[in-house]
Amino acid sequence: MVKRMNKVETMNATSRKDIADILEKLADPLLPHFDQDGPGLKFDTGGTHYSEKTRQMEALFRPLWGIVPLLAGGTEYKGLESFIGKLKDGFNPKHPHYFGETNDYDQRLVEMAVIGLALCICGDKWLSYFSELEQKQLHAWLNQINERNIPRNNWLFFRILINHGFRLNGLAYDAARLKEDLETVHSFYRSEGWYVDGYPDQVDYYVAFALHFYGLVYAKTAVEEDPDAKIFIERSKEFAQSFACFFDGNGAAVPFGRSMTYRFSQVAFFSAAIFAEVEVLPYAEMKWLVVQHLKHWMKQRIFSHEGLLTVGYYYRNQVYTEGYNAFGSPYWAFKTFLLLGLPEDHPFWLIPEKAPSLPEKKLIAPARMLVTRDQSNHQVQLYTVGLHCEPHTHCDAKYEKFVYSSVFGFSVSKGQLNLRQGAYDNTLAVSLDPERYYKMRYEKSAYQITENYLATEWHPYDGVKIRSIIVPFTPFHFRIHLVETDKTIYLADGGFALGFDIDGADMQKNMVMEPEHFKVNNGEHQAGVLDFSHHSQLEFVYGEPNSNIISQQTYIPTARDHVAPGKHILIHGFYGAMMEDTLAEPSCSMEENAVVLSVGPNKVSIPKLLLDLETKI
Repeated sequence: MVKRMNKVETMNATSRKDIADILEKLADPLLPHFDQDGPGLKFDTGGTHYSEKTRQMEALFRPLWGIVPLLAGGTEYKGLESFIGKLKDGFNPKHPHYFGETNDYDQRLVEMAVIGLALCICGDKWLSYFSELEQKQLHAWLNQINERNIPRNNWLFFRILINHGFRLNGLAYDAARLKEDLETVHSFYRSEGWYVDGYPDQVDYYVAFALHFYGLVYAKTAVEEDPDAKIFIERSKEFAQSFACFFDGNGAAVPFGRSMTYRFSQVAFFSAAIFAEVEVLPYAEMKWLVVQHLKHWMKQRIFSHEGLLTVGYYYRNQVYTEGYNAFGSPYWAFKTFLLLGLPEDHPFWLIPEKAPSLPEKKLIAPARMLVTRDQSNHQVQLYTVGLHCEPHTHCDAKYEKFVYSSVFGFSVSKGQLNLRQGAYDNTLAVSLDPERYYKMRYEKSAYQITENYLATEWHPYDGVKIRSIIVPFTPFHFRIHLVETDKTIYLADGGFALGFDIDGADMQKNMVMEPEHFKVNNGEHQAGVLDFSHHSQLEFVYGEPNSNIISQQTYIPTARDHVAPGKHILIHGFYGAMMEDTLAEPSCSMEENAVVLSVGPNKVSIPKLLLDLETKI
């Protein structure tokens, strides 16, 4: 349990009301948008792989991820009656707005999960809004999930929450399904608190805001029904030690992987731990992460003029989003408000926030990641190898770039006709044509990861083999590319995408172009490329507008090469940093048994054996 604090210690503590006020400010603009001619809410357009009817349903269900915890903690949201009214109609098979009979792998099965949450954390209160007949209709509609096939990934927890919610409230449930689904989720576990999301090479935020989030809800509410549920608590404690490293000193998390339109759900894991009263980190530090993260997001351009969340990341943008992202999808971010399930008089609310002390480098071997931060704690960089996701949108850009940044984000391609359309930041793009049809790594590749470097091997074309060795010195890093090819190929090694918001001609005043060093700044941040190969062509690639998830316009410092058939080695350096950061001088030297890379006093030796493509990694 959380210890009680004295009055002096609570002076700067964020209260439950402070968090509830944020929720209400975000939820209130939804209230005018209940569709009288449809099953849910409608406030925007945009296509998805599911129907308009389901898009409206999603917009109805998603805000409940925050409204339900508010209710569980003792406060009824003023618009709850409108949501309940729509749900009653939707559960009723005789009503024109009935949610309908579901199919295998149906999006409506996803939206059911929040009703499972309600049954788990405030079942009596929740069911009190429904008559006996309406409760039967609610149960019948939700129970369809036990009769349908669903993906073998985080979706299994939707069915777990529903069956567990039925169990807690004396409703008929599928005990065999519940047991089988829990066993399958356990099979996703690797080590150090990390799961894969069903697929052996897919690791992303779903580990945090889905698998651990639901696991903690289950663990808190299944104490009597399932003594083995405590395993989710033990894993969450391990997970927190590395996952906290994803957040920088401003509260921003590193964007990476799919479903980034859920935005501040990035911190929902810590909200779930707080709700479950599990001290995965000291309570003051978890509170700081949640509060600082929310403050960070409230400053971004993520709202419409009406105050509605938009599809996008730092700004409204559907270029990079998934086929399952509709206008209501971003409200999955309301999962971050699970901590409101703690009542106003809970001692947690009296604890002042305290920033966690996090390491400058953290190797997360089971996740195939190396997380680093700069000395000023303004930026976190996430280096990855060996990850692969299919078949979602832009999976190459979202999982297989060399590095991801909490400041510079990442870009996705809007076409392959030239490097501008490709917007190949922090990746090596390869083509058989000097001007068009470039592509980056997208394959299940061999890899090696240590605290000092990451290595990966990939094959962009038949007869072309590339080994890329990435050596971080955050905010700087080296890239060594070993290339073996039976044909002439063209390569573009892109760096951090620097955002800007002035006319291009004015931006050129901020560019410095030296023979082996190009750099550019926007007054706040700087990015650059250095050529240690002594033959690369350096340039600034203007990324196609809206290709980057953080900045609407970008310049990408890039090193270009073309190589003939044979074996080649390319060595480049890249940095993305704050303007006030003093960058030490990098150097690269060849010694008898190693390549020595250094930035200031820090050195890393890369064994020459690793530079031999015949050596397996």
